[in-house]
Amino acid sequence: MLDAAELQGIVIGAVMMRELHTRYGRENLGFVWLIVEPLFFCLGVMVVWTVIHGRYSHGLPLLAFVITGYMPLTLWRHTTARAIQCFRANAALLYHRQVKMMDLLIARVILEFYGVMIAYTVIAFIFTSVELYEMPRDWAMFYIGWFQMLVFSAASAMIIGSLTELYEWSEKLIGPFMYFMLPVCGAFYMVEWLPASAHRYVEWLPTVQAFEMIRQGQFGGSVTPHYDLAYATFVNISLTAIGILMCRNVHRHMVIE
Repeated sequence: MLDAAELQGIVIGAVMMRELHTRYGRENLGFVWLIVEPLFFCLGVMVVWTVIHGRYSHGLPLLAFVITGYMPLTLWRHTTARAIQCFRANAALLYHRQVKMMDLLIARVILEFYGVMIAYTVIAFIFTSVELYEMPRDWAMFYIGWFQMLVFSAASAMIIGSLTELYEWSEKLIGPFMYFMLPVCGAFYMVEWLPASAHRYVEWLPTVQAFEMIRQGQFGGSVTPHYDLAYATFVNISLTAIGILMCRNVHRHMVIE
C-alpha cells in the first residue's frame, strides 16, 4: 500500500507528464523545449547586453550579472503565466479523486523550475569552458536566494491562479502588473547602485530580496548586498499561506458551480 505522500508524488508526476505532452506534444523536440525556451531567451539577452555595455557593468562581469537576473526572472514570469486559469483548463482532471487542485500548480512550478535550472547549468557550462563565466563564490547563499525565488514564484502562482478563476477580469491586469514589476523587481540592478533614499522602498519587494541573495552568492565580497533573510522568509511564508487559502476558496467555488 502506498502512503499519502507517495501517492501524491505519483499523481504530481503524472500531471507533469500530461502537461509536457499537452504543451509540447510528442514529436519534434518535445520535452527539450522546456529547456530550450529559457536557454534561447537568456542567451539572446546576454548577447545584446554584452554588445551594448561591454563585458563589465559597475565593475561586475556582465554575463554573470545577466545570468543571475534573467534566470530567476524567467522562473517567476513563466510560473505565474502558466498559473493563469490553470484550474479551469484542467478541471477534467479534478474528477479523479486522487488529483487535488494544488497538484496542478505544483506540477507546473516544478516543470518551470527544472527547465530554468537545466538551462542555467547548460549556460554556465558553456561560458565557464570559454572562461567568460565564473561559478558562484558562495553556493549556500546562491541556493538560498534561488529557493526564496522558487517559493515566491509558487506563492504567486497560487494567488494568480486563484484570482483568475474567481474573477475573469483579473486576467487582464496580470500582464500590465508583470510589465510594471520588470524595472523594479531587482533583475536589472543592485540596491547598492540606487540612491540611498530609494533603498527602503525597493527592499520591501520579495523579488529584490531574492536577487540580492543570489548575487551575494554569485559575486561574494565584490558586492554589497541589501537583504533581510528573516523578512524575506516571513513574506514568502505569508504569501504561500494566502495562496493556499485562496486555492481552497477556488475549490469551494468550483464545487458550487
